[in-house]
Amino acid sequence: MSTEPTIGENLARLRRQAGLTQQELAGRSGVGLPTIRGLERNARTTALMGTLAMLARALDVKPSILLGQRQTLHRDDAPPPEDGIRALRRAVHPLATLPGLQLAEQEASTLTVADLRGEVEGAWRRYWDGALSEMIGGLPAFLAAARAAVEELRGDERRSARAALARGYQAAAWGAVHLGQDDLARTAVERSLLAAQGAEDPVLIAGALNALAWVLMRQQENELVAMVATTAAAELNPRFTRENYQAVRMYGRLKLSAMTAAARLEDYTAARELLASARRCTAIVDTDATDLLNGAHHAAFGPSLVTMVGVELAMVEEDPGEALRLARQVPPTRRIPPVARGRHLLDVAQAHTWQGHYAEAVRTLTRVHAMAPEWMRYQVLAREVVRQIQESKGRRRLPNLVPLARHMNLLAV
Repeated sequence: MSTEPTIGENLARLRRQAGLTQQELAGRSGVGLPTIRGLERNARTTALMGTLAMLARALDVKPSILLGQRQTLHRDDAPPPEDGIRALRRAVHPLATLPGLQLAEQEASTLTVADLRGEVEGAWRRYWDGALSEMIGGLPAFLAAARAAVEELRGDERRSARAALARGYQAAAWGAVHLGQDDLARTAVERSLLAAQGAEDPVLIAGALNALAWVLMRQQENELVAMVATTAAAELNPRFTRENYQAVRMYGRLKLSAMTAAARLEDYTAARELLASARRCTAIVDTDATDLLNGAHHAAFGPSLVTMVGVELAMVEEDPGEALRLARQVPPTRRIPPVARGRHLLDVAQAHTWQGHYAEAVRTLTRVHAMAPEWMRYQVLAREVVRQIQESKGRRRLPNLVPLARHMNLLAV
């Protein structure tokens, strides 16, 4: 049985520390008094991130403090947080949806379509900013609310609610991946696909299939990844016009997924052809942009992102010189979210390490730490690069290496 404090217990403690009554907190935050009372009684054990954000602002704390979750999700740092796993499992497998059971989901009040869209966009923004704990913490309540909206709304509004639900399930899949729950991730992404089909949105369906491809990649099913991604791209098959901007964008993302699978299968000729196909999409998607609504787990696409993936391909081919040459062509744009840029910089750091440029590798890793510290602690590649630098002969002349090793929970050498 978990000994971690609940959201309600954290809320009650912080409210008392601020010297506020429940009614005063309701007035200051704009959150309804019944919601606050329900949370503090543990009658409600989840809350929408919008609700938590309003309460956190009123109490002058971060939402993560209310959630009470660990600051890292690294499986080597500590056992996976059981509360987070349990919450995600209940979100993806709600008992209330089983036939024959008359159970009400917690906080399943219907939100407007605009509210649903804002909540799920916020969830993905937190993911791409590296705030994984906050993203995961808000998903159970959001998915319950989205399912309630699908049941109660009709027509175009129901389709929009299904689209939001599809995006929420994708977020649950990615949260499950980071918690090491790959089978739960696969279930979540399959439910995302069903919801996307109900939304009758070809781009969103392709995005769900792209998410499925990446979950399969986590399970080392690279042949299946290539099949899913190339089939989805062929079905989408957009005309290369500005009117089809979002479809072209998703088509390019699918090509990159297929490219990664081909590279891992050591079919480098096919990988380069797929990369070239993705690059052709930048004739339409000619600026780097982040799209948190369509296939949000791969929010970034544009010329810079395609070049970043080219760096990744060069590293898979064990050509660090080419990787660093390509990396110099990536502009310092803020349009690429921190997690996407962080993943690229890990490739750059590894390339510098292979070339013996240990000081430059440490500087690059320090940039990743500054951008997305929580996300970085979960990255196997980051840990491997730090270990490689620790084993180098010149490590004692790298004073910034020790803080990085401590952050990654590695013993100082």
